[in-house]
Amino acid sequence: MSEGFSIGVLAARAGVTPGTLRTWENRFGFPSGERSPSGHRRFTDADVELVRRVLEVRDGGLPLQVAIDTVVRDRDVADERSVFAAAAAAAPGVRPLRFGRRALIAASHAVEDECLARGDRAVVLGAFQLGHRYASSRHRWEELGRTAAWAAVVADFDEDTPADLTASPVRCQLPGDSPLRREWAVVCLGDSYAALVAAWEVPSGAAEPAYEAVISTHRAVAVAAARVLTGVVRNAGGEVPASATRLVDAVRPAPATSSVDADRTWLRALAEMGSAR
Repeated sequence: MSEGFSIGVLAARAGVTPGTLRTWENRFGFPSGERSPSGHRRFTDADVELVRRVLEVRDGGLPLQVAIDTVVRDRDVADERSVFAAAAAAAPGVRPLRFGRRALIAASHAVEDECLARGDRAVVLGAFQLGHRYASSRHRWEELGRTAAWAAVVADFDEDTPADLTASPVRCQLPGDSPLRREWAVVCLGDSYAALVAAWEVPSGAAEPAYEAVISTHRAVAVAAARVLTGVVRNAGGEVPASATRLVDAVRPAPATSSVDADRTWLRALAEMGSAR
């Protein structure tokens, strides 16, 4: 197996000076590389891509430390468990509940409608399991994509609604082994409002599917879910713009969703549930 190459070669391939990388290494522990049997630190093509990605994120306006943290986390999230698991882990003490499809649609529409009504330049992300399920909501999501800072959806897309990394919202194809193929998610992340619905379909064999869900307006929970979904888009070759990175990787803590905004969101869900009877 190849021992990789030196920090000088890494610098040349990434387009920076060796001194710059040594400074990063001393201050931030990045790039780390691996020790060869001879004790020298060696690097690979994967390290070249990481350094290039840090440069891109930094040039988007984030401080170097935040850019490095973002890129390293995205690498570690490459095999992330799921949006639901990330949301549940970020909401300790919150017990996921079982919901039917109608209740989840109402909660999802409430988050989408609140995001649209506010007119914020938010990041809006969704997981739809199958392409035809996205197709039935496509008109809503195209409007979200038109007014958002950035919008993206992930699913097992098909020929009728193919994946398209240039569309708005971005349509990202899920790998065959992705746990997100069984998940449902809507995430809205703005400067003053954050909300999410995250659920996984419980195998039951029943005519009506059942889901275990986390529904929250806590920013930390929405951010955890957003980081998984933006990582999926990047792994598929899509680009996450600086306007979205700013919200997903906020340098300063953003305001919590107010109790008024939270109440309004879930009242929207109750109103939709009532009108569907």
